[in-house]
Amino acid sequence: MGYIRFVFICAMIILSLFSFPVYCSTEEKAMIYYSEETLTAGDTVHLEQGYSFKLIDASEDSGDILVQVYYKDEEIEIGDSFGDEGDPFEYMITIEESDEDEEEEADYVVIRIRPVDFDDKDDGIHVEVEIEQFLDPEQEDDDFLLLDTSKSVKVGESLSLEEGYTLDASDMEDDSVVLELSKDGRSLKKEELEIDDIFSYSKSVDDNVRTIFIARVSKFFESSDSSTVILKDVTQRPDMEEDDEEISENGSDNKINETQPLMAIPDIIDSDKEGLNSSATEDVQNFPSSSVNNENGTMTDHVNTDSFMPILFIVIIAIGIVIFKLS
Repeated sequence: MGYIRFVFICAMIILSLFSFPVYCSTEEKAMIYYSEETLTAGDTVHLEQGYSFKLIDASEDSGDILVQVYYKDEEIEIGDSFGDEGDPFEYMITIEESDEDEEEEADYVVIRIRPVDFDDKDDGIHVEVEIEQFLDPEQEDDDFLLLDTSKSVKVGESLSLEEGYTLDASDMEDDSVVLELSKDGRSLKKEELEIDDIFSYSKSVDDNVRTIFIARVSKFFESSDSSTVILKDVTQRPDMEEDDEEISENGSDNKINETQPLMAIPDIIDSDKEGLNSSATEDVQNFPSSSVNNENGTMTDHVNTDSFMPILFIVIIAIGIVIFKLS
């Protein structure tokens, strides 16, 4: 009887172990943002997908930084908000996945902030930080032209990207290469990089950052007649510049449409029409008007034609009477 009880207890323990979630190692999705910034306490950095963070404080003695993360300007409750160079701050989300037999939980890094240098100045501690952001798998974000792919570019040649962007490689040495990003032949960014360095180009759109292109230098390949740079983690988003131009053009068109054509008013009355009613003429001359600036900066009188119509009708009748008497 005791043996049966022992087996039953062991079975229950084993079943209870299988019922607990199985935690996987920390994972990372595609890198969608990278920058190196120099911050002081109180500075806020806007990231992708609605995320941002604020540097709350920094200590040069301990090498620690204290940060607060926000999502769409709402503060996110985080247990440990500290980080240093060896153990950077990481904001992670846990995604639970289940199948018929067991449940699994995966931790995904979304934001990683690593302090790399401190400088004590008169206005406070200045901290140089390395910021990495990875795709949040819980968000539906398919606004990518390229996502987490690999590319190669030969030194002296151009790699064609999307929307007129090109990437050129030059001056490759044993441990470095110069990459230059251009659009429609116009240089946007040029930087010397080593293996495992990240090349990133971003734009500010509506007070939010938008990473247009990002890539990591993976390795160099040299043959007898050419040299090639191998890139990984290559991601490209659509450029919002064309949409901004369309909005600007539409705004200009609307502004033009709002400007009504002016009615020409004769300021000289034929001397043959001396019989014209003088009171009507005086009303026309004293008619109120409002002045606005034209696009060229000159003043233009806008006449209220609705109140002018009865007076104009009287003027026409008076002119008709004068012409009738003269004839």
